[in-house]
Amino acid sequence: MIKQRVVLNDISPDFKRDNRTQEEYIAAKKSQTVDFIKRYLKSSGARGVVLGVSGGVDSFLCASLCAQACEEEGKQMYIVLLPNGVQSDFADAQECAQKIMENSPGVMCDTVSIAGGYEGAVSDLSGAQGFHRDAYTLGNLQPRLRMMYQYALAKGMLVAGTDHATEAITGFYTKYGDGGSDFNPLQELVKDDIYAMSKTYGAPKAVMEKQPAAGLGISQTDEEELGIRYADICAYLKGNVIAKEPMEKLEAAYDRSMHKRSMAASLKDEYTKKAQVTRIHIGNVGDGRVLKSTICDINAHPEQNVLYVTGEPLHEAFYNEIKKTVNTPVARYNVFQPKGESGVNSAFGDLLDNAADHVVVSGEVGETLQRIMLSLMNSRREVVLLKDCLTKVKK
Repeated sequence: MIKQRVVLNDISPDFKRDNRTQEEYIAAKKSQTVDFIKRYLKSSGARGVVLGVSGGVDSFLCASLCAQACEEEGKQMYIVLLPNGVQSDFADAQECAQKIMENSPGVMCDTVSIAGGYEGAVSDLSGAQGFHRDAYTLGNLQPRLRMMYQYALAKGMLVAGTDHATEAITGFYTKYGDGGSDFNPLQELVKDDIYAMSKTYGAPKAVMEKQPAAGLGISQTDEEELGIRYADICAYLKGNVIAKEPMEKLEAAYDRSMHKRSMAASLKDEYTKKAQVTRIHIGNVGDGRVLKSTICDINAHPEQNVLYVTGEPLHEAFYNEIKKTVNTPVARYNVFQPKGESGVNSAFGDLLDNAADHVVVSGEVGETLQRIMLSLMNSRREVVLLKDCLTKVKK
């Protein structure tokens, strides 16, 4: 089970926290994302945002969020439809563009065919020994050309990407194609929440109902190409235990696509790699000083996996003030009841089976902490007590 914690810690998906309703989460995440885009526009000094609209739900939502941010900041939103000649779903892209411009009248829109560039590239490459006219090669050539066209149109503007957590975990995007943008507003979102948020912008019915597909001639649908259902990917990313077969496929895809989520590899990677660290927080801290120190320390170390051991509800600050969602208390995922030698979660089992070799401990000093410390040391783990994040020893 520790593999899932490593994956979620890296991908950092965002989803409904345990103290919110789904509707509250979508509204808050929408506002947070628009604010992020506005801040990034300000800090970059860019005059606006460019985005290719494909007719799918991801580009519709990304364009809608960026258009709202640009409108509120007095910046230019520029959407571009980039068909490769005649495409069967081009009407969907046009309908998306119309709705985006209806919501934000200041949006600029153009249609630019990549057919000439695509045909020219295929022609130029045809004599090369390394060129293969297979579906993957020809399919991935298209998003790389589309991104090149967007940058050619983006003088003084930022190019937005549409990648999100559901794609990031599998590497289901083209490196230096749709994965080669200036910023990704949807990065933390999972697919089912993308649909929910798109609905708030009045996404066209065709976009909401059609099966997600890359449209590159590789497969009919994303799920067919991945061999994994989006429902399973979303459930996994939200900290649920899924069936063994899709879990193994998903984790194998994550491992294979590691290079896509990293900068170009170098020797530096070998000597700067950090060990996995688990934080175990025990009890419901009532001391204001310790609570504040604990929240600050969790936020200062987002790379740590956080596990909670408690038999009672935790302070609201753990839900509201911790920045990384997978490090907040998620009952089904990282909250363990203080049972046995350490703790137990009904889905993920024994606490020690979910902890890395390096552990830091915070929380309430008492019998439970002593028992867990003894179990950790007997298992030959390296353990550090965070004195500023521990309550005082009771006499």
